[in-house]
Amino acid sequence: MSEKDLHYALKIYLSDPGKIHKLIDGRSFQILSMGRLNVHEGPDFLDIAILINGKVIIGNAEFHLKSSNWSQHQHSQDDRYRSVILHIVCDNDIELNENFGTLLVDIESLIKIKEQALNQNKHTIDLLSTEELQNYALIRLLRFTSNAQKIVNTNNLGESIKILTQMFLARYLEKRNRRIYDIEKTEKMIAAINKTAYLDFVLKIASNERFSIADEMVKLTKIKIAEEGLAMRREIILNVVLPLALTQADETNRIGLFVWYWTTRSAHSYGLLKRRFPNIPQNFIWQQQGMLEYIREIEHRNLYISEAINSYSIGGVLRFLKWGNINE
Repeated sequence: MSEKDLHYALKIYLSDPGKIHKLIDGRSFQILSMGRLNVHEGPDFLDIAILINGKVIIGNAEFHLKSSNWSQHQHSQDDRYRSVILHIVCDNDIELNENFGTLLVDIESLIKIKEQALNQNKHTIDLLSTEELQNYALIRLLRFTSNAQKIVNTNNLGESIKILTQMFLARYLEKRNRRIYDIEKTEKMIAAINKTAYLDFVLKIASNERFSIADEMVKLTKIKIAEEGLAMRREIILNVVLPLALTQADETNRIGLFVWYWTTRSAHSYGLLKRRFPNIPQNFIWQQQGMLEYIREIEHRNLYISEAINSYSIGGVLRFLKWGNINE
């Protein structure tokens, strides 16, 4: 099969954001978003996002059967390839001295995925889930974290968690019209949030303490803030605690927080998403977050991560986010 024949198979092969990959130089990384397949001239995948050494790097990716194809095609002399951060190859036949990482993939696995898709005579996964869902899940997390960073820039962590909780509850009640959470109950949550283990969690992250982030997140779901239910606590952890913690995390804890986001299973399904996307699973938090952001973004027309970063000024706010060059 040609490189072009394997593009779709490669997207499926690399589409699990919770999977840890290794570059040929030994560095571990996650592919947070495979971006979009480029049908025009230039790199094969645009707006790919990877997490490496605690940093989110946005750029493009190129796929070759052999690493030597990079030189044969003279990509180093082509400006369109200067933003490549990941070179994906099936055979690393030569070492390249370029500002990207090289990932070696098994060609037999790609062929098997391709053949399965052909036998079924259709794509095995919905278009949104394969090409866009991770992209939107990442946009949502970075957008929330950018908002949290702006609050932190002018407030201490105790005040920041109160402000972010207040902002989240205002959005939550406006969209869902949940009468169970009246003004009195929401005010109790806002007043109490900075006296709970939720703030303690963020303070431990800010102090670079080492602990199991997944275990601590589970413990938080069991600690009441005021009179709220379990579902509300999970929403606050996801929409307030996680973004705020990311603003304070060092490289090690930032990786742990991202891993939690991409690997934690959802506790329940959203009826809205079931009706809107009946064929897309809600097995993981990131899947739900991706669908929610997709609904929002199609109205704003920020369809790709690079557009969202510019639109929301995320790049100028988050110190761990950068464009291009995986080796800096």
